[in-house]
Amino acid sequence: MSEPENELLLDHEYDGIREYDNPLPAWWVYTWLATVLICFPYVAWFHGAEGRTIQDQYEQELTDFAQAMIATYGDLDADQDTILRYMQDDVAMAGMASQFKGKCATCHRADGSGNVGPNLTDDSWINVTKVEDIVGVIRNGVPAKGMTAWGGTFSDTQLVLMAAYVASLRLHPVDGKAPQGNEIAPWPELAPTANASGAPAADAGTQ
Repeated sequence: MSEPENELLLDHEYDGIREYDNPLPAWWVYTWLATVLICFPYVAWFHGAEGRTIQDQYEQELTDFAQAMIATYGDLDADQDTILRYMQDDVAMAGMASQFKGKCATCHRADGSGNVGPNLTDDSWINVTKVEDIVGVIRNGVPAKGMTAWGGTFSDTQLVLMAAYVASLRLHPVDGKAPQGNEIAPWPELAPTANASGAPAADAGTQ
């Protein structure tokens, strides 16, 4: 064995075998060190601050698209049929789901199962007896219970769509906070759309 190769042999020996000094490439070592240094601010940003995951980015893009579509809806009436109709609008509900998560989940949880505020997925409601009452509760809030009045934040159209989203939560019950308030009747069924002449296409099968 040549002298330079002997110089690369390490001093320790085990079972007659001596280790050959073959260090990792410098680029690999520096890359590894960089990942170690980056992991600390990465964890702090994505788990303790405002960093967004891929899922968060997707939800934001979906929300932006939904809000752009909602801007084309024009003014909506805060009546029963309008709320029931938009409960079935997937684009509008996707946009409102993100709004609900950002503004209402602290008190009601993201799935509506209730935290400080009541469970919105059961049949017992405190300030609502019919579906259109939800608009007024969102607009005016419930100051005595600490609920924010969103009338100054949401447009009238957004209030109607948020009411539709909140009403839709009742269609997917979640085992959460115990029922509060009084049990109310199920939401009515959506009346059939009028035909071109303005006459109803069939009898409305409301409950």
